[in-house]
Amino acid sequence: MRLGPGRFRHLEEDTKPSNPWASLRRVLPWLTPYWPLMLAGLSCMLITTYLSQQPPRIIQYAVDTIIGRRQYEQIYRVILLFTGIYLGMQLFGFLRTYWLHIGGQSLLHRLRVQLYEHLQRLPLTYYDSRQTGDLMSRMTGDVGEIELLMVHGLDVFIMGLCGMFLALYYIQGYHPLLALLVLLPVPLIAAGIFFFSRSVRKIYRSIRDYVGSLNARLQDNISGIRVVKAFSREREELDRVSSDSRQVMDMNIRGIRMWSAFGPAMGFMGNIGSVLLLGAGIHLVQRGLLTSGELVASLFYVSSFYQPIGNLFQVFDSLQRSLAAAERLLEVLDTVPEISDPEAAVPLADVQGQVEFRNVSFHYSTGIEILRNINLLARPGQRIALVGRSGAGKTSFINLIPRFYDVAEGQVLIDNTDVRLVKQEELRRHIATVLQETFLFNGTVRENLRYGRPEASEDDLTAAAETANAHEFIVRLPGGYDTEIGERGVKLSGGQKQRLAIARAVLADPRILILDEATSSVDSESEFLIHQALERLMNGRTTFIIAHRLSTIRNADLILVLDEGTVVEQGTHSQLLQADNRYARMYHQQFWLDEMFGDTLT
Repeated sequence: MRLGPGRFRHLEEDTKPSNPWASLRRVLPWLTPYWPLMLAGLSCMLITTYLSQQPPRIIQYAVDTIIGRRQYEQIYRVILLFTGIYLGMQLFGFLRTYWLHIGGQSLLHRLRVQLYEHLQRLPLTYYDSRQTGDLMSRMTGDVGEIELLMVHGLDVFIMGLCGMFLALYYIQGYHPLLALLVLLPVPLIAAGIFFFSRSVRKIYRSIRDYVGSLNARLQDNISGIRVVKAFSREREELDRVSSDSRQVMDMNIRGIRMWSAFGPAMGFMGNIGSVLLLGAGIHLVQRGLLTSGELVASLFYVSSFYQPIGNLFQVFDSLQRSLAAAERLLEVLDTVPEISDPEAAVPLADVQGQVEFRNVSFHYSTGIEILRNINLLARPGQRIALVGRSGAGKTSFINLIPRFYDVAEGQVLIDNTDVRLVKQEELRRHIATVLQETFLFNGTVRENLRYGRPEASEDDLTAAAETANAHEFIVRLPGGYDTEIGERGVKLSGGQKQRLAIARAVLADPRILILDEATSSVDSESEFLIHQALERLMNGRTTFIIAHRLSTIRNADLILVLDEGTVVEQGTHSQLLQADNRYARMYHQQFWLDEMFGDTLT
């Protein structure tokens, strides 16, 4: 959980708007698979736009012919024509909306899946420096902004643009001077849009970043609600969420203030054009160069010309929001995975379980060295224990085996094959991990057990649960194997969750097993059952054990004592005790604590 307000402080200053057209050029190809739907919708849009520009011409005919020449018998023809036009507008408007929105929803689906697929390819180092809530915001809110641009924005933009050209075409057909007067304010409006965009896009990018950070705060607090309640920190967390939310509100208000001031200013420019056309039109009517019906139609068309400009401004506002969202999506999609499968992957068949570290060194992207010159040969079926103080490099050591991270120097080999030459999916199929903090998915017991082997039979499922000493408590649950266990297995005890994790590993049937503090934070009875289960699980498998409780690794074939990324001692339990060095001191300290305070302290 991130503590302390004000982590938004430098967001606005650090947000530099990039080239919007470059982002737009990369966004538009996302529509490529849906061009048939989009073209069908756009065709209906063009027909609707054309029909919407016909009523002023009919009104001009009614004023000049039906009223001016008193041909009242033509009124029924006009009424039928109006009715047909409005029916056509509604029909093609329905088809336009239907097809465009189907295309938009398909685009949303594709973007979400593409983004999630790319996130799955990124290494753990990417997630080490990212907030979960922010990534979720990009997959939901930012993707939604793209749909608004691609569907609603594209719809309004093309309709507005076509409507403007048609209106101008009809106006100049009545008299070229009127078209010229209508165009006079356009350069001022274009200049206003240009300067507005330079200011507002930075604000919208900041808003998207702030929303992502707010979501990260909420995700942390909701996930950690038990800790919040346990320490009575509800008021403090409420204040932090309120502060973060106010940051989002303040930035939105800045955008609204700019939009609210700019919109009326552009509307005033359009009104000037209407006033100029009205004055000039009356003058032309007096001189006989324009009919009354043509003047009335021109006034309708000048409204049709400037109204789309207002709509286009709203589209432009939406464009800025969408481009800010697109930049955040592109940031994720442009991230190149540091760990990738080789083009000519080597098969890893009939794995025996031999693991070798050959002159291995490792460091994170910060450059700080975590492991240095590690050498180890673990033969099939051996148990290798890793001990050392926190930060010694134990977790980094085991993360190199399934290739969650890549070595900086040296090689990690399984059955004499460098793990970097094997497809990650195939490599990890032979490795199972049981962690200190068991992660279970929100679903049933059965779904969680089958996570590593979905095709497992009911007999295999039951056998794995029995091996893990889990079957007895599972059948006592309200729904047995079909019991919903809640998010992260919240409805189960720590020992029950741990036994389910062991059963999941048993069912996966790996050749290599990693146990990371698998027996910590449980009561004595659960620990006994877990130890029994682990003994069965480790039988015949190459096992790497991280343990702080040294009494649990007495039977290990080899114990490595790590300190500051190097192996400072290695041997069996008895050999290390006889050496009377660091391991012996650690063991005697824990033995003394056990004697003084009981096992609960160790």
